[in-house]
Amino acid sequence: MTITSKSIALTIIFLLLSVSCASSQQETKFLNHGFLGANLLKFGSSIVHPSGLLELTNTSMRQIGQAFHGFPIPFSKPNSSNSISFSTSFVFAITPGPGAPGHGLAFVISPSMDFTGALPSNYLGLFNTSNNGNSLNRILAVEFDTVQAVELSDIDDNHVGIDLNGVVSVEYASAAYFDHRDAKNISLRLASGDPIRVWIEYNATEMMLNVTLAPLERPKPNVPLLSRKMNLSGVLSEEHYIGFAAATGTVTSTHLVLGWSFSIEGKATEIDLTKLPSIPKPPSPPSPSSTPPVSVKKDSNNTKLIIIFAASATGVIIMILALLGFWLFRRKQVFFTGGARKFSHQMISSATGGFDNSRLLGERNSGSFYKGNLTPTEIIAVKKIACTTRQQKTTLIAEIASISRLRQRNLVNLLGYCSKGNEIYLVYEYVPNGSLDRFLFSNDRPVLTWSDRFCIIKGLAAGLQYLHGEGQRPLIHGNVKASNVLLDEELHARLGDYGQGIRHSSASGYVAPELVETVKATRDTDVFGFGVLIMEIVCGRKAIEPTKPPEEISLVNWMLQGFKKGDLLQRCDTRMHRDELVAREVLLVMKTGLLCANRSQEARPMMKQVVRYLDGTERLPHDDYLFYGV
Repeated sequence: MTITSKSIALTIIFLLLSVSCASSQQETKFLNHGFLGANLLKFGSSIVHPSGLLELTNTSMRQIGQAFHGFPIPFSKPNSSNSISFSTSFVFAITPGPGAPGHGLAFVISPSMDFTGALPSNYLGLFNTSNNGNSLNRILAVEFDTVQAVELSDIDDNHVGIDLNGVVSVEYASAAYFDHRDAKNISLRLASGDPIRVWIEYNATEMMLNVTLAPLERPKPNVPLLSRKMNLSGVLSEEHYIGFAAATGTVTSTHLVLGWSFSIEGKATEIDLTKLPSIPKPPSPPSPSSTPPVSVKKDSNNTKLIIIFAASATGVIIMILALLGFWLFRRKQVFFTGGARKFSHQMISSATGGFDNSRLLGERNSGSFYKGNLTPTEIIAVKKIACTTRQQKTTLIAEIASISRLRQRNLVNLLGYCSKGNEIYLVYEYVPNGSLDRFLFSNDRPVLTWSDRFCIIKGLAAGLQYLHGEGQRPLIHGNVKASNVLLDEELHARLGDYGQGIRHSSASGYVAPELVETVKATRDTDVFGFGVLIMEIVCGRKAIEPTKPPEEISLVNWMLQGFKKGDLLQRCDTRMHRDELVAREVLLVMKTGLLCANRSQEARPMMKQVVRYLDGTERLPHDDYLFYGV
């Protein structure tokens, strides 16, 4: 009898495993409008309401709620370790409890549903202090975080982040969606209680992960909030589980999911918004007692006098404020709009002497620069741009509000702008030593020492890193070259001319190969331009010099030949004293430049890595890999 029971049990287990395996092969695409009857496994505080609404946490403190699709998803093809493309879309809502909201939810791809030892609050029920960041986790998550944890490098209390094996995001941005009508990002409050749509898509061929957000009623924006180049083959090489996790701490929120669509190697099916469950309204505050308060008898004449006096005083204050506002408007001097300081044309014209030629600092394809004085001690640089279309002008003004908030010591700060007719005037802080190209390619500036050059290179890397991921939102420069680098009194680098729409460099030698075909500037094309630029700084020559012998016309090719011959140090700027060179630093910069200027986009590093290379906190790849395909 015992043997028979065991046989039956083993048979049942085998059948269950067979069904599970068959289902896992078939379950590569699904759509849930609500979660009643869905193939869902729930853990912790998560529940499904009768309406089909998935609730991960309620407003109790220190909760963990998780919900996963019932079968694992094959994220690689049979007999292959390469990951495959996937697409998912879902609708969530975060309703804050009393006080500040906390802590957030995450979409999770994990090899296991066992999160024993995971902590709530900032760790979102996925990690703890000992395994946070461990590569053995093999977990990819996209977090929607509503609490700023400084110790975890959170940028604010309302951000979206791509997490790899821990809750310190590898890519992040304040929550927002792109509005194509205004051509700018619109801030989106995660814990507003309103439904928010999310699209997460991974292209295995391009190795690009995109995350896009929008309010429920909006269609999918054509520009994602986050884009990160990632090779997920080492992470998603086997079957993984997909689902959601959320947590609370001493501050709480109700974390809800209304619908979910997923697909392997294809676009996730569009969610029908009319079929989603509704979000329950928060309880109304207790109504005031119907018993009227006890009144206190006062002298009615005194009450009338007080009312008359208060009304009169209010009227006088309103009149004064109105007159003051009218006077400021009539003055047309300086006022603020959209977060950017706006100057009157009269003020800018007066500061630059009517844009007199004696004030001209330089001319570029994108505009002319003039020196100006707002006051005897406040010096500015004004860029005059002629807009050829109304759309160009609208797009540029939309960018100004965003870039005027950027502040980093290696960027030229934008102070404000002025608009008149078809012209835009950008007002920058004045950087006294002018552009880097005059120090490198002409004889009217002192020769830069190696120490100065190395400092300039590291400063440029830090500035570009900030634009690519540490500002309020990632920003593509699109025109990285020597003439767009200014030097201050201490010869520190200040990167300028950024954020004026995504352009590609027109300077010969700075153009990445893929730009010829796509005409689309990206972080990778910025990295290419940076690589060429730092080689120019080391060698003291331009990227393309047609008068040179054929093998020396292209700086990149000439440097590559020097690497192969082992005489890179001989290609430094001959104007520098040889005894001041630090060979280790020079070779580090030259190799980093060649790596950044690799013809293959995949071989180029992110700017975060470049900063670590130059700081010596991360080693360059092996030489054999470093220059393959340059």
